[in-house]
Amino acid sequence: MSRQADGKTVSVSRFYPSSPETTFDAWINPASIEKWFGPPGYQAKVLSHDCRKGGVWRFMMVADNGESFHHFGTFLDIDPPRRLVFSWASEEQVAGWRDASGNPTRVTVEFEPRDGGVEVRITHENLQTDAARKALTGGWRGSLERLAVCFANGANT
Repeated sequence: MSRQADGKTVSVSRFYPSSPETTFDAWINPASIEKWFGPPGYQAKVLSHDCRKGGVWRFMMVADNGESFHHFGTFLDIDPPRRLVFSWASEEQVAGWRDASGNPTRVTVEFEPRDGGVEVRITHENLQTDAARKALTGGWRGSLERLAVCFANGANT
């Protein structure tokens, strides 16, 4: 599921037959992140990941063709296993991946318990261009799908 509520926000969600704790851990454990984060055709390399409020993160996304992009941000709120909030920007200055003031955009990941599992909802705010919204909708959907494959294959994310 995805939507663009205010024209600058993208939201995608997916249900997993796992606990909120297990799913939350997949988002904060660097070794797990490298197994699933990013759309198909990309591999995440965690360069730094200080998972605490005010801590910074930095990933390198490497495409199958060798092209790479670096994304970074700061953890703004961490409420295990319910919520994770962080800023998001690209070192390569991808157009629209910063807000109108030039600041990083904001990502909120919510983990809602449901019968038999958890629904993960990602909301990415302040995206300034259609191209950024399209790219990040596909990227987040792809990441959620790759996480589902890890869970289905019994990977200890």
